[in-house]
Amino acid sequence: MRWLQDSLAGRGLLSLTAIGALASAGALATHATLTDQVTMAQISATGGTLDMVANNDTDDSATAWSGSLSVALTGLKPGDERSGTVEIDNAGDLPYTLTASTTGANASGCFSYYFRETSVTGGTGAGSEPVNFAGMGTAAGADSTTAAFATPVTNRQLPDSGADTVWEADDKKVYTLTVRMNQSCATNAATGTLDFTFDATQG
Repeated sequence: MRWLQDSLAGRGLLSLTAIGALASAGALATHATLTDQVTMAQISATGGTLDMVANNDTDDSATAWSGSLSVALTGLKPGDERSGTVEIDNAGDLPYTLTASTTGANASGCFSYYFRETSVTGGTGAGSEPVNFAGMGTAAGADSTTAAFATPVTNRQLPDSGADTVWEADDKKVYTLTVRMNQSCATNAATGTLDFTFDATQG
């Protein structure tokens, strides 16, 4: 009989343990859990624009100079000069640095030019004009103060103002180019070409 009592006691202990486990499980299942959530605003990303515009020509190709400087200058005689202007505008919303480069041909040595900054029409700029650039002449009116067509200039920096080379959005300046047939030219029907390029690079 003792073994039966021991067996019943053990079974009762097991039953109590099982009931306790079920009670614990029920308590966990009904326990409340607090939560909180934050929804962040949607992010929309758009890249900035780098946009250099010359003489309001958004095509960027074969932009004409304003003034008396046409694509084809004809009938020049020694000492004649023709001038034209270009207004460069940072029309984008990214800053850039600006350079000018030239290439040319001038077999008879009869043609030269003078390039300079002549006014600021928007944003910041030089306090006095004209602003000259190395290798691009120092004055109109003389053979000795102008630069030869055939001497190339590569990536000449055109600063915003003084040592500040970065053009901010809405900076706008006017540059003047004077083309001269040298007084010293003695070649009949002399010819020459000059190509002028502006490059804007992210600042």
